[in-house]
Amino acid sequence: MTEISIRQPDDWHAHLRIGSLSESVIDLFNVYGRVVCMGNLADPIDNLHKIISYRSNILSSVDFLPIIGAMLTKNSTLEKWIKITNLLYGRVFIKYLPEGVTTNSESGIAWPELENYYPILELAQDRRIPFLIHAEIDRDLKTGELIPEIAREKAAVPYVEKLARDFPELIINIEHVSTRAMVDLIMTHDNLSGSISPNHLAHRYEDVFDEQGNLFNVHKYFKPVAKAKYDQAAIIAAALSGDKKFFFASDSAPHYQADKEKFQKAGAFNALTNLTYLCEFFAEHNALEKFEPFVSESGARRYGFPLNDRTIKFRRETWTVSLIYRGIVPDLAGRIMKWKVIE
Repeated sequence: MTEISIRQPDDWHAHLRIGSLSESVIDLFNVYGRVVCMGNLADPIDNLHKIISYRSNILSSVDFLPIIGAMLTKNSTLEKWIKITNLLYGRVFIKYLPEGVTTNSESGIAWPELENYYPILELAQDRRIPFLIHAEIDRDLKTGELIPEIAREKAAVPYVEKLARDFPELIINIEHVSTRAMVDLIMTHDNLSGSISPNHLAHRYEDVFDEQGNLFNVHKYFKPVAKAKYDQAAIIAAALSGDKKFFFASDSAPHYQADKEKFQKAGAFNALTNLTYLCEFFAEHNALEKFEPFVSESGARRYGFPLNDRTIKFRRETWTVSLIYRGIVPDLAGRIMKWKVIE
């Protein structure tokens, strides 16, 4: 087989940034029908005015439908979210970044304080608004000690499980799932699903950190961090399973090379290679029939959207990923890819 066509995919988690950085990458997302645009900017997108402004800026230069992942922050109130959902239902999801776990999460809410915002989650449950979770915890809540980055998602499992039990009808998605423990939890609760980033299929912990846990490859540093073989195998199995609970979301998160290297910022810019990498991934596992459901169907069905009408085509053709793209180091830079999007 040298060419395949699939239904137009969606990207259910992407960081489009703002300003010149956004302008450098946003056109790459026009291959998708819908993109969930994350709102964890330096000034978090967490109220109606900011959501409308950010969404309007995106709409002015793209072909896809932007859905804003608006932040649940310490400034959030039930009244604000009623206004948001009344005006933008179907165009906004709720994104939960626990305080301190990743880029621009300073205004996030600590796990123990989340119960104070349960009225907002009750609204989301009643109105079928997806609740997207970056499921990590960075400190032991009893001792205050930092939890190693590789262990932070597993440490969040009890908190996610409590939330799933407290809100049995809430659409809860674990973003960029990266551990066997979280996959196992998702499988035990009907209201849980998990999006999978190519980051966690392509990279392992030892590609990023040395034996002492020191970061040595900042361009493969993203959060949750890449995991060891045991956990990566579970993510690969989930992606290949065909289970509708698991679907594609890129978590593409660009930084200019200078900023990435100087400040060791977390985030991988994988927008150049996502779909071609995944086509190659499924082909090499003799599972090309599961490629289209993973990228184009399961996520839309999970969130209650119709499937896209357009198709896109891939050709078996080699090409080399750029070492630098508009000032950004791409994920898989220098790698020879085996498939290419041609239309």
